[in-house]
Amino acid sequence: MSKIKSITAMINIETKCRDDLIRRKIKLMAKLSPDGIRTNCITNDADSIHGNSSKAFEDILPEIMELQQQINEHNREIDVLINLKDQILEQISSIDAVDTKVKYLRDRVGFSLQEIALVLGYGYGYIRKISAKLDQEEKNNKK
Repeated sequence: MSKIKSITAMINIETKCRDDLIRRKIKLMAKLSPDGIRTNCITNDADSIHGNSSKAFEDILPEIMELQQQINEHNREIDVLINLKDQILEQISSIDAVDTKVKYLRDRVGFSLQEIALVLGYGYGYIRKISAKLDQEEKNNKK
C-alpha cells in the first residue's frame, strides 16, 4: 500500500475514533437532568424508584473531561497526519522532470503505475514506458 493511501487510511481511522468519542460525550451530557444540574446531595425518592437516568454533574464531569482529552489527542494526531500527507504531495509537485516524479512516486511513495498516471495526469501507457526506461537505466548502472 502506498504511503499516501496509508496516511489517508490512518486519518480516516483517527477521525472515526474522534467522532465516536464525540458521540459518547454528547450522550453523557444528555444524561444531565433536563430540569437543571443536579447535585449529589439533592435526591428525590421518586427518581430512584422510577429510574430517572439523569446523573449528577459531579458524576459526569470527570468522564466528560477524559473524553475531551482523548478527542484532543485524536485531533492532534489528525493534524500531524494531514501535515505529513501535504508535505509528501508538496515534494512531488516541486519536482520538475516527469521521469523523476515517476521514480519518486513509484520507489519512495509506493504508488502503482496506474496511481502515478492519475496523480500526474498522464496516460498509463506513457507512465509504463517511463517506468520501464527507469528500470533499464538502473539495470545498466548496476553492471
